[in-house]
Amino acid sequence: MKKVEKRKGFTLIEILLAVTIGAWVIVAATTFVFSMGELWGRGGEDRLFDRHVRGVSRFLEGAFREAANGMQASSGQGEASGPVSWQIPAGTKFGKDELLTFELAESPGLLVWPNDPLPFVVCSLRLDPSEGLFLLWKSRLEIDFDEAAPRETRISPFVQEMTYFYYEDEGDSPVWEENEEPLTDIQRQPLLPDRVRLTFVYDGLTRTEDLVLPQLVSGAPLY
Repeated sequence: MKKVEKRKGFTLIEILLAVTIGAWVIVAATTFVFSMGELWGRGGEDRLFDRHVRGVSRFLEGAFREAANGMQASSGQGEASGPVSWQIPAGTKFGKDELLTFELAESPGLLVWPNDPLPFVVCSLRLDPSEGLFLLWKSRLEIDFDEAAPRETRISPFVQEMTYFYYEDEGDSPVWEENEEPLTDIQRQPLLPDRVRLTFVYDGLTRTEDLVLPQLVSGAPLY
């Protein structure tokens, strides 16, 4: 009788396909699907993982940039004090922790409900070290915006850490302060970091990417 070998787990391709099919297809994921045949067999998993890291990072950088451009081009419809801010997502499903939040005047074309891209989409980043990095999102034009919890989309199953960096200008010796948790002000409100480091981990491979957050300077966003 022929023995059936038991699989020990999922391949990187299968994991990324599951993320792609189970959610919406971001630019990075689309790249993975079309390049799998080319990458596999030539150090493919390493290259595929690197593409995933770059794709997710570029997607978020582009979203931050669009949030800053949208804020500068209009009077704004949100309550945020800058392009990116700390906010508690609507509803109670995700707890009462403040998350890094930004608003897009127009969705990337992939945040759709039920069939069309949404305008004025408020997005928050939520990290679950065991499950990855999630994007919470909802349009301000939805009638239940203040009550219902936002939708949740996993954009990477491999992000295990978010590290926060604050620029400290101490005269002749400016330094970057690195923190596992956001710094807080005198009222214990979280302070917006200057950049965030994402740590991606997969099967012994570790990659880090730093994302610069746009800041509000003299009434205009600085990116």
